[in-house]
Amino acid sequence: MQDWFTKHRIPILSALVSITLILLILFQIQWLMTAQQMIEEQFDQKVNLALGNALSHHNTKFAKDLSLEDFNSCSDWKECYYYGGTEHKISREERDNLEKMLSNSMACFGIDEDYDVALVSRNEKQKNNSYSCSLNPLNAPEEELQLCVSFPCKEKYVFDKMIVMIVPAILISLLLAFVSFYILKTLAQQKRIAENNIDFFNNAAHELKTPLTNISLALNLFHRRNPEFKEEKYLQIMKRENAKLTNQIERVLYLSKMENGDYTLQEEELDLREIVQSAVQYMDMIREEKCATIEMSFPYEACMVKGDRFHLSNICINLIENALKYCDLTPQIKITLTALDDKYKLLFSDNGIGISKCDQEHIFKKFQRVNTGDVQNAKGFGIGLSYVKKALEMHRGLIKVSSEINKGSQFEISIPRS
Repeated sequence: MQDWFTKHRIPILSALVSITLILLILFQIQWLMTAQQMIEEQFDQKVNLALGNALSHHNTKFAKDLSLEDFNSCSDWKECYYYGGTEHKISREERDNLEKMLSNSMACFGIDEDYDVALVSRNEKQKNNSYSCSLNPLNAPEEELQLCVSFPCKEKYVFDKMIVMIVPAILISLLLAFVSFYILKTLAQQKRIAENNIDFFNNAAHELKTPLTNISLALNLFHRRNPEFKEEKYLQIMKRENAKLTNQIERVLYLSKMENGDYTLQEEELDLREIVQSAVQYMDMIREEKCATIEMSFPYEACMVKGDRFHLSNICINLIENALKYCDLTPQIKITLTALDDKYKLLFSDNGIGISKCDQEHIFKKFQRVNTGDVQNAKGFGIGLSYVKKALEMHRGLIKVSSEINKGSQFEISIPRS
């Protein structure tokens, strides 16, 4: 699953970013619609309160029995007549007083928009954005008079309130979209560059392997034809260094394949004791050169695991090689294999220069090397422990390190039972 995600990382991230942006835009639209509704409801509430407040303070006495015939054809509500048992007309003073009270009430509730006023019956169709309040609630419903206030510019008022939210929402969405797609574009470019670098390095590594293979074949052929030179020191050095360089190149190639998900383990049932012993035997020449001692402690019964022989051997070889390489004393290595309930625990302990706490956080990363102190001849690419960690992860295993400066190191490996 992880390898599949690594291969399709850019398309997946692009889809997730697009979905996230769409959801964010939909959420903002919903938020703006809710805000618009709240602004309109708040405006409606203030107008109704202002209208009711103006009429409650107006001291005009309206008749209980009013007719609508006279003011239905009236274009100006100020010129309309009210009459009941006897004809009654609103005085100019009363009319101005009502208008003043309405204006003051609107201002009191913070409404400074232009509005129109009209007298209408309850059954008469009212204009859009209009608000009404009964002048004579005790009358029959069909004859009830209402003071109607309408706001022609209500939409503009709502839009002016909304603009302070709409503009930032649009700018934030555009900024997030720009930043997200810029990051994705940069990731895609970096991925192409990395793939080109990997292809170049793999091709170069394969080209380097060809002459190394020819050198190895030539050395073996020379030994066959000249057995008297089999123990020649310089030929042994050539053979050893050729094998070391070949192994380094193979590690790089395998690590690249494993990280790209292009490598499948050749799993089989293996005895972990045999793997460790073959790794120790492989390092015999370097061990003898450094006069090192390697002590092994294994269970009597077989320790069977399911894994790739090549990579499990390389894991042990890497750890033994590091223990021999990073030591300014006579190397002393102890390898302990313990069988637990569901796994095997393999410990590699040494008396080397140790690893500082800050370096322990980085030693399993590619091309990271620790400060070797006085050990100036320790060479390498800084990929050994990175390879070990990746290979163990493919075997569902783990590796931990415990170390102190000048007190040696201990690497603990856990591998599931088969």
